[in-house]
Amino acid sequence: MKLKTIYELAVKKGLKEDQRSKGTIEEAIRASLKAYKKSKGIDREAFDKETLKHPYNDTRILNGTGNEDIKNVLVGIDIDASEVLLADRLREKGNKIDLIISHHPAGRAYAQLHKVMDIQPSLWEKYGLTNEVAQGIMKDRIEEVARGVAPANHARAVDVAKLLNIPFMCIHTAADNCVAHFLQKIFDQKKPKKLNNVLAILKNIPEYRQAMKMSAGPFLLIGEENTSAGKIFVDMTGGTSGPDKMFARLSQAGIKTIIGMHCKESGYKIAKSEFLNYVIAGHIASDNLGLNLLLDEVDSKKQLKYVECSGFKRVRHG
Repeated sequence: MKLKTIYELAVKKGLKEDQRSKGTIEEAIRASLKAYKKSKGIDREAFDKETLKHPYNDTRILNGTGNEDIKNVLVGIDIDASEVLLADRLREKGNKIDLIISHHPAGRAYAQLHKVMDIQPSLWEKYGLTNEVAQGIMKDRIEEVARGVAPANHARAVDVAKLLNIPFMCIHTAADNCVAHFLQKIFDQKKPKKLNNVLAILKNIPEYRQAMKMSAGPFLLIGEENTSAGKIFVDMTGGTSGPDKMFARLSQAGIKTIIGMHCKESGYKIAKSEFLNYVIAGHIASDNLGLNLLLDEVDSKKQLKYVECSGFKRVRHG
């Protein structure tokens, strides 16, 4: 299987599971094309042309031409220089590693993390928020995340992979779309009445069962087991956590329960003040679920062999 095939299939699956309309996605790509046509000189030379194909700035081939043949893959939720060195050490011990896949972004993909956060306002609009309100709420948070990632040494792990000549890619929002769509569909269909029913559904999913054995499974952050679940919103895609101001708007839109990977302390306090229920499904477990669902389709013919590391456990669904 070629590296570029894995990448293209990952993007295709991300697009398939994206809960936004096709028109909204195409609009984002057209905006990128417009920016590219306006660019000149070094701005054009440095332009990320992958944005002309899809809107997932945090899903990229970080090292490799794309023509490499891939069979054995080291997969982790987080890949840093240490995991790249691990791949090289495994090679020395006779375990051939053709590719490293990280869920969380590195390199250029990490530097552009804030650019995928536009997904979140589009999801809120489904619950009645106007485009102007949704975009306005998100603007400050996007700028905050951009400021936060700007000082990072984005190239560390990528440089190690280049020096050791190991193909390297990351699949972030494309995989997060999978877990968000998967869980939202389940809760929309089953309509659990109480929060204990919500927990029971999550605990029946293999990745969350595994996480429970590591004391990192689903739990109630806000609410009691017998509390009514009401309308449920699965908040698991769009780069990173959204702005705290969204909780009031979601509450006003009729949302009763939020299911997320994690929640900031400031967000917790505001969500509680808005009388929202909040279920933490688990960060790494949810990332595992999204990546596994994506790999099920990317590797539908079971051509790849996986070496698990950095919190990742391969589970096939269906």
